[in-house]
Amino acid sequence: MKDNSGAAVGLTVVTGNHVQGIGKVHDEGNGNLEGDDIIIEEDVWLGANVTLLSGAHIGRGAIVGAGSVVRKCKMPPYSIVLGNPAKVVGFKWTVEEIIEHEQKAYKEEDRIDAALLQKNYEKYFLNRISEIKQFTRI
Repeated sequence: MKDNSGAAVGLTVVTGNHVQGIGKVHDEGNGNLEGDDIIIEEDVWLGANVTLLSGAHIGRGAIVGAGSVVRKCKMPPYSIVLGNPAKVVGFKWTVEEIIEHEQKAYKEEDRIDAALLQKNYEKYFLNRISEIKQFTRI
């Protein structure tokens, strides 16, 4: 978990998964654990009772809604995600507001590229409005 990130009560972090193979019984000698790192970038807020599974990567400034389960995936910077499995349902701010925030909060060499922010906003939000409305029942 990087700088200025935090979590409410009940955070569960599962860094490994039991892998069962042919000819091996489940949890045979505890030697069948596999997993990937869980990365939480800067300025992230994790709501109450969030579960992060092996391989989850939460982008800078993201918000993960209470009770969400983030599986092996990469959540874009400044996204709002919720559900099980967690899905992007919006963004914390508009692209212009994110750029302004980045300029005020981060050194130039540490800022997220504006083109990437715009691409993510379109890919994960604008192009999925109907799906998001159905998922959130708006």
